[in-house]
Amino acid sequence: MSRIFYLLLDISNQLIIINQKDRANNMKITKATDYAIRAIVFIAQNEDKKYLMRSELSKACNIPDCFLGKILQALKKSEILTSNRGKCGGYTLAKKVEDITIYDIITAVEGNVCLNECIYNDEACSNAKECTIRIMLSKINDELINSLKNYRIKNLILNT
Repeated sequence: MSRIFYLLLDISNQLIIINQKDRANNMKITKATDYAIRAIVFIAQNEDKKYLMRSELSKACNIPDCFLGKILQALKKSEILTSNRGKCGGYTLAKKVEDITIYDIITAVEGNVCLNECIYNDEACSNAKECTIRIMLSKINDELINSLKNYRIKNLILNT
């Protein structure tokens, strides 16, 4: 996915994701990321079932089925989920819950984690080489990525 989303942590450490079009609106986590995390947590909490059907996930997690299909495909492509076709088919985790991070899910569904486009794209700013703000944002971006890599699905399950 070529889209770049911008992430921030607010004072209460709530994860916020916005895309460039939504900058004028309130900053918030995207529906796709919210739904992806919900689906992964539900699958992890139901590991006793070998595979969960998309319709079952959709109903249990209150996620529109068509939208969920796109999310599940992105998670499968990123090797977070695996699927099986047929009567007993569905989706299951491809990794252990302790190995799946929030960062993995966000990048699977949204693309790069980025506070500002100039961090990854020198051409986004005419002042990129001398910009002190870029240096600061790059450091904050690295810290954010490290934090997201430290939040694991297993932690979310234990907190529920």
